[in-house]
Amino acid sequence: MRAVLVVLPLAAVLASCSTGGGQSDAGAGAAPDSGLSAASGTRAADDPIPPVRNPKNLTAIPPCLLVTPAQLDAKGIDQPGQPKDALGSGGCEWTDKAHTREFAVFVDIGNDVLRNVYSQRDSIPVFEVTQVAGQPAIRTKDDAKSTSCYFRVAAAEAQTLIVRYTSLGSGREDPCVPAKAFAETIIGNLPPLTG
Repeated sequence: MRAVLVVLPLAAVLASCSTGGGQSDAGAGAAPDSGLSAASGTRAADDPIPPVRNPKNLTAIPPCLLVTPAQLDAKGIDQPGQPKDALGSGGCEWTDKAHTREFAVFVDIGNDVLRNVYSQRDSIPVFEVTQVAGQPAIRTKDDAKSTSCYFRVAAAEAQTLIVRYTSLGSGREDPCVPAKAFAETIIGNLPPLTG
């Protein structure tokens, strides 16, 4: 039952990211508050989501290989990654033998995930536009006391890393601290986007 409850919020977010058949808001005519100019595709000065200045290639590494065994060990993860799929987005999930923590990543290619999530900000209890390893990001939680935290990080235009951390142990920590650290590790492992 726990796995179903954890997957449902992620599925809802991924579903919202894929509305419009992978077409960004800019391609659909850009709403006035989207921060994009439909005619030019350039960002407006008041855009709440900053541009990606150091694009990374999120497609270069399969999801379960985005983190090295040594990096997983340093984060207390002693079980191999299990491939996951959420609405067509490939991903991977890791946990420890004691089942006190769980990391999951999903790779969304072709959608403007940050703007899609930003457009839903009024319905998300914990929402923050932030940065992870210098990349634009959004941090969310389903409620203030949730033991799961999500970071959506723009690795490049239309390449988004979605990281979820869930604290399952008795001494529950703030899940956003390890979620951000995990996302930073992955961004640091990605090669630059060329071409």
